[in-house]
Amino acid sequence: MNRLLKILILIIGIFQLNLSYAQVAENDTIFIKKSVHPEKTEIDTLIVKGGISPVQTQILIGTTFLPYSNKMIRLLNNGLSPISLEIIEECDNTIHPREFKEYPKFRMIKRDSITLTIEVSIIANCCHNFLGEAEVIGKDTLNLVYTPYGGFCSCSCCFTLQYVFDTTMEEHYQILKYVTINGSETFGKIEKNE
Repeated sequence: MNRLLKILILIIGIFQLNLSYAQVAENDTIFIKKSVHPEKTEIDTLIVKGGISPVQTQILIGTTFLPYSNKMIRLLNNGLSPISLEIIEECDNTIHPREFKEYPKFRMIKRDSITLTIEVSIIANCCHNFLGEAEVIGKDTLNLVYTPYGGFCSCSCCFTLQYVFDTTMEEHYQILKYVTINGSETFGKIEKNE
């Protein structure tokens, strides 16, 4: 009995040591370079606390898809996979504020054998970047979603965002016919892949 007790204490001790060391993770340091003048830059640091898994240390920078949100997971379940989201036309401040109500506008919707590319112009704060998502609503409409974030300036302007999706699995689910953005009443038509 004494020997069994010693083995049990040893196992519990090893288990506790393992738990205490397994949860220690090093912090990551990210260096951020910012241009403040044509001849001057500033370096800042961002310390990211280490987590138990790499998922806990995700950092989103600039304009990008929001990875594995509920909408994006449902999008995968509808046969579409996000490839990229980027700003392809930076802040165009030549548009008069009276014309802002005409936006968003779909500039291009192109489908080829394995990708769907959509370019849409939107009005947003001059200093914003965008986090994007997408979801299938109804049976045939792709709703693109963008959330502006970042610095705030005292101006608004037109950005053109390009969403690109892998559609290789779409045929197993459904074929999309329309696209909208942020649930607006603006619709674009998605042509079938011939």
